[in-house]
Amino acid sequence: MGNDTIKENVKTVKVWDLPDHLPKIKIPNEFESVDFFLCHLANEGLEKRYINEKEDITKWEIIKKRLDYELNIIIQMDFSNYFLIVADYVNWAKNNGIPVGAGRGISVASIVSYALGISDIDPIKYNLLFERFICLERIAMPDFDIDFGSERREEVIKYITEKYGNECVGKIEFTSGEEKLRNTFIHAAGIVISNKELCKIVPTYKDKKTGETIIKCDLDQLENYGLIKFDILGLKTLDVIKYTENLIQKKEGEYSNFRILNIPEDDKATFKIFSEGNTDNIFLFGYDGIKEVLKQAEPTCMVDLIVINSLYRSELLENIPNFINSKNDKETINYLDNCFEDILKETYGIIIYQEQVMQIIQLITGVSLGEAENIRRILRKIQITTVKEREKMYSVKEQEKIFFNNAISNGFSIEKIKEIFNKLVLVANISFNKAHAVAYTKMAYQTAYLKANFPNEFNEACNIFNNQIDD
Repeated sequence: MGNDTIKENVKTVKVWDLPDHLPKIKIPNEFESVDFFLCHLANEGLEKRYINEKEDITKWEIIKKRLDYELNIIIQMDFSNYFLIVADYVNWAKNNGIPVGAGRGISVASIVSYALGISDIDPIKYNLLFERFICLERIAMPDFDIDFGSERREEVIKYITEKYGNECVGKIEFTSGEEKLRNTFIHAAGIVISNKELCKIVPTYKDKKTGETIIKCDLDQLENYGLIKFDILGLKTLDVIKYTENLIQKKEGEYSNFRILNIPEDDKATFKIFSEGNTDNIFLFGYDGIKEVLKQAEPTCMVDLIVINSLYRSELLENIPNFINSKNDKETINYLDNCFEDILKETYGIIIYQEQVMQIIQLITGVSLGEAENIRRILRKIQITTVKEREKMYSVKEQEKIFFNNAISNGFSIEKIKEIFNKLVLVANISFNKAHAVAYTKMAYQTAYLKANFPNEFNEACNIFNNQIDD
């Protein structure tokens, strides 16, 4: 992204009217602003991430266009500093040998996150939509959930606390339960980072044992104070993977540079484990129920695993027989309308992902993906409210009107529009987030790869951590 473009787009969208208490990341003197620094790091990271694609001019142009598009929106919404804060502590952890997850949640849909090292998921490879994460049409703070190995997670929090100051970093005490039975809890993963002493912004107290600053504030009230929660999560599976990786490297020779991030995604031995349901100690795939699904579906690629994981872990469970039948017999696939084939091909005609709902809305109405995300959220409300309640909801009525009018203008019959609309209403509230499914399925594949190719090392790691593969 050029300097003139940056200057044109800085701070044109106000996310909130409340004070912004994020600390300002320190940037090298040669950069005019945090936006320039973000663009520099993102472009530098992109070169490393896609070093093999640079020779293909067409591919490289698509990749660069995606990066510039995201940076443009991030800068317009004044999120550059936020991205750099997250990138700083994630890369500090990686540089200090602390296991960091490939990604979690919707942030992996961002190529900027990928370029900065916040995630290790290529959003272009998996066709992930940035607009599910951030879009100009929906004014909201982005959400970064980062997994770290449980054994050293506290070191990350210590680094953040020392960097920004003990008085400016706090854990969150919140209340839960009915009015007469309300209990207080310290949030298991969330911390707040501020540019000034938290006690001057929000009610706080000091933990008598640890000396940590504790914020007394319900989670939904944080933004009212101009504060943001950063989720620093602990995942035991990452410790198992890291320990196994270290054992493999100790074999030396061809294994001395072994890295889990470099394993192939088409390993036959790994898919044999999945197809046979031999998934004890495999992240998310160790349940008896999903083992039976794997045996019937016989997954042969990462896309199949992502679909199975999404179906099994959502309210779309009843679609599993349909998925298996369609996978084994392509003639049975129903795309609802032939124009949706490209969108639904990877899921054999079943609408599984929130991103697919967005794409279908965009295709039938012609709106932007950002606006399609807004409509998707409205469709969720239609499913969970009564007719009378919906009649009072102006936003719902307006979005229904937009949907039908635009679809008619694009040549769809009223009967087909009603069929599609009713189907989308049905699945909008139970569809799964594809970005999250991709990230966690990739971790499942990593554990299966280790089990298939390095069983002794993997078993030793599982025993060391008492077979504590997370569910």
